[in-house]
Amino acid sequence: MGWKASMIIIQNPDNVKDDDIILKAFGMGQRKYACNTTLDECIYPRDESINIAYYNGSIIICDDFQLSGKFIMEEISTEERTIIKLFPDSEILTVSCLSLTTFHGYSLIRNGKRVRAKAMSADDGFYINIGDPIEEEKAIYAQGELRHGKYYWTHEDNEYTEDQLMEDFTFGIAKRLLGVRIDESEGEELMDEVLFSKYTKYA
Repeated sequence: MGWKASMIIIQNPDNVKDDDIILKAFGMGQRKYACNTTLDECIYPRDESINIAYYNGSIIICDDFQLSGKFIMEEISTEERTIIKLFPDSEILTVSCLSLTTFHGYSLIRNGKRVRAKAMSADDGFYINIGDPIEEEKAIYAQGELRHGKYYWTHEDNEYTEDQLMEDFTFGIAKRLLGVRIDESEGEELMDEVLFSKYTKYA
């Protein structure tokens, strides 16, 4: 399946459930509630909406690629600093992938500092690699073979390069906070039953 997805996932130890606080932190306090939706519908909504839900002790924000680009970069962005102030001791995990350009990227902030960021796109050669691989990455790399500085994975006699494993990296790493892989059967409840609140630019 050609996945297109963009999510920011925030550890929520204090069980904060206030969408207005989240929207204002992102500079989107003027957004209007539109309706309830599901992750299956809002993981790539194509309507410039912000979609928020609470699951497995985390806040899930599907941003339609409006924010994730500011979270998967070398420097801490203004938007990230605002979220860090709200959740200073939390992990803040951003993941995204876009099958059209074989792009995938992710960033992990822990205790206010970016400890890992990686992004790549085979189409234009875009590449970011900051920090050491996290546990979820290591598990994926362990299944590959490193040859001449490049990883290869073999499955059913087919060989794959890293940019072709978008779903493994995106959803394997997202499981860190979600608790499930949303591209597998264990994620069906989160995909289809958990309600997200959709906020749009228009009433």
